[in-house]
Amino acid sequence: MTASASTGPALPISGLVSQKSYTIRRSTAIIGLAWLGLTTAGCGAGAWYILSKDDLAARLIARETSRQYAYEDRIAALRADVDRLASRALLDQDGVEARVDELATRQAELESRQSLVTALADTLQAGGIVNAGKAPLRPRLIKPEEPIRASGVTSFAPIMPGKPTPAPDSPTLRGAGEPQTTPWRSGQAEPEPPAKRVETALDRLDRALSQTAGAQLAALRDMDATLTESHKRLRGALAETGLDTDRMAAPSGAAKGVGGPFVPFKIDPNAGPFEATLSALQPRIAAVMRLRGLAEQLPLAKPMAGEADFSSNFGYRVDPFTRGPAMHTGVDFRAETGSPIRATAPGKVIAAEYSGGYGNMVEIEHANGITTRYAHMSAILASVGQSVATGTVIGRVGSTGRSTGPHLHYETRIDDEPVDPTRFLRAGGKLADLR
Repeated sequence: MTASASTGPALPISGLVSQKSYTIRRSTAIIGLAWLGLTTAGCGAGAWYILSKDDLAARLIARETSRQYAYEDRIAALRADVDRLASRALLDQDGVEARVDELATRQAELESRQSLVTALADTLQAGGIVNAGKAPLRPRLIKPEEPIRASGVTSFAPIMPGKPTPAPDSPTLRGAGEPQTTPWRSGQAEPEPPAKRVETALDRLDRALSQTAGAQLAALRDMDATLTESHKRLRGALAETGLDTDRMAAPSGAAKGVGGPFVPFKIDPNAGPFEATLSALQPRIAAVMRLRGLAEQLPLAKPMAGEADFSSNFGYRVDPFTRGPAMHTGVDFRAETGSPIRATAPGKVIAAEYSGGYGNMVEIEHANGITTRYAHMSAILASVGQSVATGTVIGRVGSTGRSTGPHLHYETRIDDEPVDPTRFLRAGGKLADLR
């Protein structure tokens, strides 16, 4: 490009521009256009950002607010679960405590019943109705292997233990951060929860109490069966005597060192099978004890040891001296001289002397107007006024008085009227295994 110089006055700029010509490359034009496009896009983006930034901020705030509400709802739900589980635990503990109280009441009742069963067993054994080998079993109250404490019961586990709380003002959940005492390992049985262990212990105690109640009822029924059999045998044996035992006076108590005011023991037979059985048992015990007492007062024992060797029975016979018919008011036992003669029932000696045809004789007064006489003794070993028991040696066999040889003449009298002694001896034989 060329330019011509001039020394004349300066020309205007526009004239200078118009007088010059420029050449622009294509690459430079493209770059310029690109820059122009970028600048335009940036201006557009800035304009869009300026126009939409308020709406974007509003959406971000709304989303964060929604998340916060959901988080708070979750916290509220967890707190509600904790409250619900805590309430359930309290209800479960109240239920356990109520059951423990109920079991304790049952055990106290069983202990009271056990004292009755034991007292009845001791009474029957002391009264000679049953011996030690036949005494009813005395069930022992079975106690649990370990104590049951309702205060240690829990019915729920911690929720998400060890998980950090989302906010500093949130309450700490029970169990969070607490060490696990018995960690569960793969392949091992899961540990039984405490509530289940307590429930198992309570069930075991419940079964033990039920078994004890059953054993006590069975013991009463065994006593009832024993008393029924004893009553039947006593009445059958005493019927051999021909006495009206229902009208005979009951013997006074011979026990010493006992007494006190009479306080009747009331039993409601409608309360249950135990009470019903015990109520039915009371009159049977009284009847058997009364018959047993009468039997002990009657002359049912043998006056001499060993098998009875009768040489003459009660009733009409040929008199050994006159050879004519005569009434024999007793029975004769053949025995060696000096053999011991024993009292056949408890009583008091009212005669101990030589008495005509009886020779040396001892007479004993028993209950209900009954007396016994022992004659022809070689020696008298009792004195008037002496109290004797069954089996007491009161003399020795001899042949004094109207006698043809050594023997014992034995009589049984009711209101001073002689009766057949063998009736009482037969009754005593039937009751021998009950003594």
